[in-house]
Amino acid sequence: MSDDLFDPDTQRAISELLTLGATHGIGVTFTPDDEGWTVGYMVGHGGGNLVAGYDLGETVRAALRPLDQLGNERERARQERSQPR
Repeated sequence: MSDDLFDPDTQRAISELLTLGATHGIGVTFTPDDEGWTVGYMVGHGGGNLVAGYDLGETVRAALRPLDQLGNERERARQERSQPR
Protein backbone atom coordinates (compact mmCIF):
# COMPACT_ATOMS: atom_id res chain seq x y z
CA MET A 1 0.00 0.00 0.00
CA SER A 2 1.25 3.46 -0.89
CA ASP A 3 1.64 6.18 1.70
CA ASP A 4 0.84 8.81 -0.95
CA LEU A 5 -2.37 10.71 -0.34
CA PHE A 6 -2.85 11.49 -4.05
CA ASP A 7 -2.04 9.57 -7.21
CA PRO A 8 1.10 10.52 -9.20
CA ASP A 9 -0.85 12.41 -11.91
CA THR A 10 -2.55 14.56 -9.28
CA GLN A 11 0.77 15.16 -7.54
CA ARG A 12 2.35 16.27 -10.83
CA ALA A 13 -0.58 18.60 -11.55
CA ILE A 14 -0.32 20.15 -8.07
CA SER A 15 3.42 20.62 -8.53
CA GLU A 16 2.89 22.25 -11.93
CA LEU A 17 0.22 24.59 -10.54
CA LEU A 18 2.37 25.60 -7.56
CA THR A 19 5.37 26.20 -9.84
CA LEU A 20 3.25 28.32 -12.19
CA GLY A 21 1.94 30.32 -9.26
CA ALA A 22 5.46 30.89 -7.93
CA THR A 23 6.62 31.98 -11.39
CA HIS A 24 3.88 34.65 -11.46
CA GLY A 25 4.24 35.58 -7.77
CA ILE A 26 0.75 34.26 -7.00
CA GLY A 27 -0.12 32.03 -4.06
CA VAL A 28 -2.34 29.02 -4.68
CA THR A 29 -5.01 27.77 -2.27
CA PHE A 30 -6.71 24.37 -2.05
CA THR A 31 -9.98 24.25 -0.12
CA PRO A 32 -11.81 20.97 0.42
CA ASP A 33 -15.54 20.96 1.08
CA ASP A 34 -18.55 18.64 0.82
CA GLU A 35 -18.69 19.19 -2.96
CA GLY A 36 -15.00 18.44 -3.65
CA TRP A 37 -12.29 21.08 -4.01
CA THR A 38 -11.91 24.76 -4.78
CA VAL A 39 -8.58 25.97 -6.13
CA GLY A 40 -7.98 29.66 -5.61
CA TYR A 41 -5.26 32.28 -5.66
CA MET A 42 -3.80 34.87 -3.29
CA VAL A 43 -2.00 38.07 -4.23
CA GLY A 44 -1.09 40.38 -1.37
CA HIS A 45 -4.16 40.62 0.84
CA GLY A 46 -6.59 39.70 -1.94
CA GLY A 47 -7.52 36.64 -3.86
CA GLY A 48 -10.34 34.62 -5.27
CA ASN A 49 -11.39 31.30 -6.68
CA LEU A 50 -10.05 29.92 -9.93
CA VAL A 51 -12.12 26.75 -10.30
CA ALA A 52 -14.13 24.24 -8.26
CA GLY A 53 -14.70 20.56 -8.90
CA TYR A 54 -15.18 17.17 -7.34
CA ASP A 55 -11.85 15.53 -8.23
CA LEU A 56 -8.72 17.35 -7.03
CA GLY A 57 -6.57 16.29 -9.99
CA GLU A 58 -9.10 17.45 -12.56
CA THR A 59 -9.75 20.66 -10.63
CA VAL A 60 -6.03 21.47 -10.41
CA ARG A 61 -5.53 20.83 -14.13
CA ALA A 62 -8.53 23.07 -14.89
CA ALA A 63 -6.96 25.85 -12.78
CA LEU A 64 -3.74 25.99 -14.81
CA ARG A 65 -5.06 28.15 -17.64
CA PRO A 66 -6.89 30.76 -15.51
CA LEU A 67 -3.87 31.05 -13.19
CA ASP A 68 -1.56 31.60 -16.15
CA GLN A 69 -3.96 34.18 -17.62
CA LEU A 70 -4.12 35.99 -14.28
CA GLY A 71 -0.33 36.03 -14.06
CA ASN A 72 0.00 37.37 -17.60
CA GLU A 73 -2.60 40.09 -16.91
CA ARG A 74 -0.72 41.14 -13.77
CA GLU A 75 2.53 41.32 -15.75
CA ARG A 76 0.92 43.45 -18.50
CA ALA A 77 -0.51 45.81 -15.88
CA ARG A 78 2.88 46.04 -14.16
CA GLN A 79 4.54 46.92 -17.49
CA GLU A 80 1.90 49.56 -18.27
CA ARG A 81 2.43 51.17 -14.86
CA SER A 82 6.19 51.31 -15.43
CA GLN A 83 5.88 53.12 -18.78
CA PRO A 84 6.69 56.85 -18.62
CA ARG A 85 3.76 59.15 -19.29
